[in-house]
Amino acid sequence: MYVNVKETVLKSGTGFFASEIGSIPYGTQVKILEEKGKWVKVEKKEDSSVTGWVPLSSLTKKKIILNEGLFSIDASADEIALAGKGFSAEVEKLYSGSSLESFYSLVDGIEEKNIEKDTLLEFILEGQLLGASE
Repeated sequence: MYVNVKETVLKSGTGFFASEIGSIPYGTQVKILEEKGKWVKVEKKEDSSVTGWVPLSSLTKKKIILNEGLFSIDASADEIALAGKGFSAEVEKLYSGSSLESFYSLVDGIEEKNIEKDTLLEFILEGQLLGASE
């Protein structure tokens, strides 16, 4: 399979709070070693010492060909992020000019928020929320 996002983070496990052990850039070919729900353990094809867990959604079976190994496309980072969420030019056109267009700035604001994982884990544990151990 191939990484189909700008960069996917390799984790030590499948939980949200699993430690980050590296990353793999767009277009990199990986081998699936194990599957666990929506997560897969991968190994970088060119370097079998690079292994870790990534979300299955960040991979595709379609071969990605890069120009001389360089990441070169005609899209901004924001457009790539929206495409990864299922947005396309057609979807954007559908909402353009509608009352929903004003909510884009609210969504952008939410996405810009950065909460440290330690703070989030403390909140989850203190609130005795389900999944705190993951």
